[in-house]
Amino acid sequence: MEPARCLTRIIGILSMRVSPHDFGVWVMPFLLVSVVIAASGCSRTEHRLQADREAYDVIAERNDDPRWHADDYSIEIDPRSRYFDPCDPDRPPMPSDDPASRQYMRRVSGKKGWEHWHDDGERVELENPAWRAALAEYVEIGADGSVQLNIDSALKLAYVHSPSHQNQLETLYLSALDVTTERFRLDTQFFGGYGATYDRHGSLKDDQLTVGRPSTGNPALQTRRRFASAGELLVGFANSFVVDFPGNGANFVSSIANFSFVQPLLRGAGRDIALEQLTFVERALLANLRAYRQYRQGFYTQVAIGELGVVGPQRGGAGTVIAGFSGQGSVGGYIGLLQQLQRIRNTEDNLSLQERTLARLVAFQEIGVIDLVQVDQFWQSIENERANLLQIHNSFELTLDYYKTGTLGLPPDLPIELDDSLIRQFQLVAREATAVEDAIVELQDRVGELSDDVGIEPIRQVLKDALELVEPVRRQLDDVSPDLVRMEEAVPAREQTMTDEKRKLFLRDREGLHKGLTDLRQQFEQVQAELEILRNGLSEETKDETFNKAVVWLTDLLRLVQGSMLVQARARLETVSVKTIELDSQDAFGTALANRLDFMNGRAALVDSWRSIQLDADALQSVLNVTADGDIRTARNNPVSFRGSTGNLRLGVEFDAPFTRLLERNNYRQSLIDYQRDRRNFIQSRDSLHLGLRGLLRQIEQLRLDLEIQRRAVTIAIRRVDMTRAAFYAPVRPPQPGQRPAQFGPTAATNLLTALSALRNTQNNLMGVWLNYYAARMRLARELGIMMLDYDGSWIEHPILNPSVENSSDSDKPLIAELSLPPAVPTEWIELADRLPQKVVKEADHVD
Repeated sequence: MEPARCLTRIIGILSMRVSPHDFGVWVMPFLLVSVVIAASGCSRTEHRLQADREAYDVIAERNDDPRWHADDYSIEIDPRSRYFDPCDPDRPPMPSDDPASRQYMRRVSGKKGWEHWHDDGERVELENPAWRAALAEYVEIGADGSVQLNIDSALKLAYVHSPSHQNQLETLYLSALDVTTERFRLDTQFFGGYGATYDRHGSLKDDQLTVGRPSTGNPALQTRRRFASAGELLVGFANSFVVDFPGNGANFVSSIANFSFVQPLLRGAGRDIALEQLTFVERALLANLRAYRQYRQGFYTQVAIGELGVVGPQRGGAGTVIAGFSGQGSVGGYIGLLQQLQRIRNTEDNLSLQERTLARLVAFQEIGVIDLVQVDQFWQSIENERANLLQIHNSFELTLDYYKTGTLGLPPDLPIELDDSLIRQFQLVAREATAVEDAIVELQDRVGELSDDVGIEPIRQVLKDALELVEPVRRQLDDVSPDLVRMEEAVPAREQTMTDEKRKLFLRDREGLHKGLTDLRQQFEQVQAELEILRNGLSEETKDETFNKAVVWLTDLLRLVQGSMLVQARARLETVSVKTIELDSQDAFGTALANRLDFMNGRAALVDSWRSIQLDADALQSVLNVTADGDIRTARNNPVSFRGSTGNLRLGVEFDAPFTRLLERNNYRQSLIDYQRDRRNFIQSRDSLHLGLRGLLRQIEQLRLDLEIQRRAVTIAIRRVDMTRAAFYAPVRPPQPGQRPAQFGPTAATNLLTALSALRNTQNNLMGVWLNYYAARMRLARELGIMMLDYDGSWIEHPILNPSVENSSDSDKPLIAELSLPPAVPTEWIELADRLPQKVVKEADHVD
């Protein structure tokens, strides 16, 4: 408004009769002021902030529905982000350029380049230099500087740093800008400008200065308005002030006001045409707001299980081809990293067990109770296991680096420590129990290295070291009790899907574990008493007997610890359970159609395609426009002295017969084909959704059953390892004089290797099945469109209920009309297509 007022003042001054001298004194300053005001306009920052306000306002208009409400849709990057730019957003410094390319900015094709490229400075770093220091503000940092990572902290890091999420917000923002553009096209638009021309006519010294814009084609002020009926009104005002000097100093002032109006009646007429582009972008913005809400669901699954599964906002609007879940999925993301980590631990435990057993086999080989072939076979298996451990560890590190860069948007060298609480239940044997077992085996090895004529002091030291093992063994037995308690707490969930016979077997197994722990406690009291007797009865006369009994005592203690580990492993194994999902595929399909935001967008996109038929059919009509225009001029050398006698008014009709409509005809025929294609695509998208849900529900049931199979397989594998190891840890009977020692079987080492390998594989399989089930539940919530997220974007887990067994009111049920397809093509359009010549139809069939 300020430039308009200045321009009005200038026009008033120019309306006065002034001399050339007065012109230089009064007119020129106002002319310069008007030029400066018009040239300056708004600053870059003001334009950016104004664009932000309008874009956020149009998003807010449709952000009131809780189904797709977005708490934050600002495109301003978090200052803690690695990608945050602390520089002036409107005048960012120049980034580091390629040296060879830089010369073309200084000089190109022999011409000197622009010298102000470096006025805003040059930046040294592309990244935000403060992002590492800010990590501790929102995630936990360990003592070694590593980021403590769980699903929640990984999600926080991803929202702060992920370029993918930022791209979705920016696409939503750009879609809002499209709306502001189209609204502007239908709003009243103002234009204005002024000019000055100085003419010198040769040697006549008849100079002339013209100030203003005298032509209606380039007026000083102009207003344009497009109406919803497709009409367009244009109103303009032109003004000029002419001074002749040095001559008689005559002044000439003239003004003209004009208007023109065009209203189509056939082709290009109607609200369907005038409002189409605005309608499209308004609907596209709504679709993109929905798509962003759904993208956040997929963003969570991408962080958690490495699968996005959705399509985010698209500036051109959604389509009718909707990507659906294939029915089969794997585990990646953060949970996939935990799975690989636990596989490494299982392999390490297996390797450690093999290494402890190898030392015993070597000792057996030295006394001749096992042949060298079996020992070498066992040794070779250990080397293979070491190589396998190196490979899976390297694969884990590479996957972790990809996760940091691809999912979280962080550099690969950022140290990260994974929180394993989710998979801790699959550590069937506590690390403390393994440490106690290693300590006993180590003491056995030291005892085995003593000579036959050992003195009393080494034996006393052995008994002293054995006494130090008593308390750790007691703690190990105490640690088993909480595992049994947790097993009992898991009974209701476990028994939900069991038959009566399986419940009885399950009860018998639990009672056996409780009895086993009770027996182990009694055995512990016995071995503790036996150790006290051995320590008190040690003397020179009894040292040999005490030594032999100490060897047996260590074996008994080892078997007791191994027995506690077996009870602990079985108890933890029985604790593993999953939440049962009872959902019919047809009910799941109906739930998904009612809640999936992308299918809401798909229905809208199909209507957009259907609507385009009317738009292209409109172009087939004749052109019939009503026009009106007129102007009025000033008289008596006065810029505001308008007189009716100087006015003109013209009314007219424009008609263009539809003789040449080949391009329009082809476009119309293509729109018919495109609509039918989109209609078929949407039907196939619904089928794909139904197929994916059926496959996903089958996979969930398969995994639930497979979990019980893998549970039994682990139980068998644990028993196999226990039985095969028992033979190696049993005391070796001394041979009779003149006879060879009793030999282990020819497959003893092979049996143990097979049992150990089976234990590792079944443990991995059990964990894999459980994690896949967890991922499938998460995936099902997303595919049904019912995944609820909190403000931070974390999944709020709710039971997935079967709607067929719920007592829902009619108000809770989705409307049939909401799920129905758009109506068929109107009959008159089909008849119009049928009336087209066959040649035209054949030509149109070749149009894509």
